[in-house]
Amino acid sequence: MFSRNFSIVASCFTILGFLLASCAPTAQPAPTSKSVAPPAATAKAVTPATPKPAAPSPSPGPATEQPRYGGILTVGIGGEPPSLDVHRENNTYNFSITAGAYNGLAKYDPHAWPEVKVVPDLATGWQLSPDGQVYTFQIVKGAKFHDGAALTAEDVKFSLDRIRDAQLGLANSPRRQQLAKIASIDIPDSYTVKIALKSPQASFLSVIAAFYFAVMPKHAVLEKKGDMTRTVLGSGAFKFKDYARGVGFELEKNPNYFVPGRPYLDGVRGYIIVDPFTRFAALRTRNVLWWGSFPYMSVAQTKIIQETLSDKIVVKWEFNPAWYGVMFNVNRPPWNDVRLRQAVSMTFDRRRMLSIGLEGAGVMGMAAQPPGEWALPEEEMIKVPGYAKPDLEGARKLMAEAGFPRGLKTEALVQSTKVQRDVATLFKDAVAPLGIAVDLNVAETTVYNDQRFRKAFATLAGSAGAGHTDPDILLGDFYVTGSNNNWTGYSNPNYDELYVKQSRTLDAAERRKIVWEMQRMLLRDVTIAIAYWSNVPYAWWKEVNGFTPPSLSHWHSYGYQEIWLAR
Repeated sequence: MFSRNFSIVASCFTILGFLLASCAPTAQPAPTSKSVAPPAATAKAVTPATPKPAAPSPSPGPATEQPRYGGILTVGIGGEPPSLDVHRENNTYNFSITAGAYNGLAKYDPHAWPEVKVVPDLATGWQLSPDGQVYTFQIVKGAKFHDGAALTAEDVKFSLDRIRDAQLGLANSPRRQQLAKIASIDIPDSYTVKIALKSPQASFLSVIAAFYFAVMPKHAVLEKKGDMTRTVLGSGAFKFKDYARGVGFELEKNPNYFVPGRPYLDGVRGYIIVDPFTRFAALRTRNVLWWGSFPYMSVAQTKIIQETLSDKIVVKWEFNPAWYGVMFNVNRPPWNDVRLRQAVSMTFDRRRMLSIGLEGAGVMGMAAQPPGEWALPEEEMIKVPGYAKPDLEGARKLMAEAGFPRGLKTEALVQSTKVQRDVATLFKDAVAPLGIAVDLNVAETTVYNDQRFRKAFATLAGSAGAGHTDPDILLGDFYVTGSNNNWTGYSNPNYDELYVKQSRTLDAAERRKIVWEMQRMLLRDVTIAIAYWSNVPYAWWKEVNGFTPPSLSHWHSYGYQEIWLAR
């Protein structure tokens, strides 16, 4: 009955989208009004919290109202997850379905916005050894998985080992690099976990707080021989109820949740609405109360909301640490020649690409770190060829030196979503003056992910992010030798050495110098030609209370446990 009802609703959304799209205002170029345009990107530092009880404080709506219990939050998401295994996937559609069902050791405090703060989740607190290398976490007693089994330290250790140890054969996790600095995990008793690091790591708490380090039940994973692609079984505020491929998903309230008073909602019902106009129509007509962030609402759509429904719908912009540009398979000719990669980057008119690709909703970029405390200074970036404006003359010279004075043909792997296809088109147009002809290989998400991880591409046009701005994550995931997210195949021993060095450096100023040198190295090697970084809008009906846009990335926006409905 669930799938049938969802199919009927989805069909109605399609019809509704057609009708509203036909009478909606024509999309306009990115506005210049400060009330509409997104804010400038600002990366924020993570402040570890003083250990305290796991139960968070309420997030009230208007001053006269207290959180209410009951109701179903309806959500519109823009695509299909390859699987439901949160350890295995690197996909926001997976997170929108699974995040509410799981807990981790720690999490980002949803009430600390706009700052980034780490607070306990399954842990009641933690201690750090004097040498800065051993974290001891106390696990909350009384937490249970949705099948009724008690959650213990054994499950925490097993889940982290599942992610970090490829020899277990349980998951080929894209997060493995982020846990590479763990030397060992011990469990002195059923409710204590000791994590020893190979060396001090300034970012460890902010790394471990990411929700995709979810704790899974060891017994269930082993029973399924590691296959959690169709199973969601956590300890979170919501129990997984159903998932109909191509239609939607449903979560229901966990009556035995270990956090007192949570959740407020009776459940969450998500509709998979791939067409952006139909999803926009569903939001405007209140068929969904919250716009699942990816793919993002366009600037033109946010303008429509502000002009017609600002008294009913909230729109809020946040920076998202995701780059847009082109990846090169550096081990496949001709892109194993750095001169060709440099030439492509030098053709990018980054200001124009940003204005078209995201309607101006972002920040021009070229370095591997987004704007903020770790980024190369603007006065240095402005001198890099191709940053401030295209350098076609310099690019043609490099092409000729590489043996391609008349250009070449290549293929670009592209995910089928509109925002990714837009980037690919911009890439194709940018390199055309060099005689580079690009054939776009547009693939659905599952095929795209498979080819990307197998490095079965010449170039890849689109976007990617790591859900964080810390160099340990951004500069590790995509560039360190052997990282699962190093899709380009880049391997530079000097870079790897600097990466280890910066991670061990606890003095922020000294660490920044190392991080800058790493970015300079990547600017020379150009494994990824970055064009810009994004700002993203979140939109929800005002009756939805307790939701705070994440300070780091839309990947961390799907917890649901603090949300309550005013009616």
